[in-house]
Amino acid sequence: MAIKLYSWPRSSGTRVAWALEELGIPYEYVELDPKKNEHRSPEYLAVNPHGKVTALVDGDQSFFESGAILLHIANKYGVEKNLWPAGGGQARADAVSWTVWAMTELGTYMMQYLYHGLDTPFSYKPEDRSKASAEYNLSQLNRNLDALEARLEGRECLLGVFSLVDVAAAGWLVMGTMFGLKLDRHPRVAAWCKRCGERGAFKRAR
Repeated sequence: MAIKLYSWPRSSGTRVAWALEELGIPYEYVELDPKKNEHRSPEYLAVNPHGKVTALVDGDQSFFESGAILLHIANKYGVEKNLWPAGGGQARADAVSWTVWAMTELGTYMMQYLYHGLDTPFSYKPEDRSKASAEYNLSQLNRNLDALEARLEGRECLLGVFSLVDVAAAGWLVMGTMFGLKLDRHPRVAAWCKRCGERGAFKRAR
């Protein structure tokens, strides 16, 4: 049975589509229409009970949360495609750790900073923004970017060679820079992010 990806543009589904494009795996892209509340339909809630994008069906298994989806496709398809390290060593441990970090730390602080600190199509209205929240989340984002900058010293990618770990992390920052996030203080991160955004698979992803 083919893989089915439920998503819509400029969402967490983009990094999943990017990963699938890198893997060269055929998949069906099902674009949900939020204006029609298709993400709240009984059919979709059977796949993702939280009624959010993204979700993925792979055979008789269904997944929600982009981090869980990335780990699934990485473990199932990534080793054969040389985009995910085999188990049993530090490389696999690093891959899992940096992928989870990208979802729980990097992406969380970046999004909260965009909501409160920048003018983007999805930021809160000016009267609803918190200066304190913007400053705090920017400080935490910079802490994470410092760690990423250190990790990239002497490396082209997070594991040394391009992998789905880069998809997990760069997916956030490529989007962030499109909406005004500055990476001037982190030149290695900026260069890595630019390289990732120029990949053909990223450009093919919806």
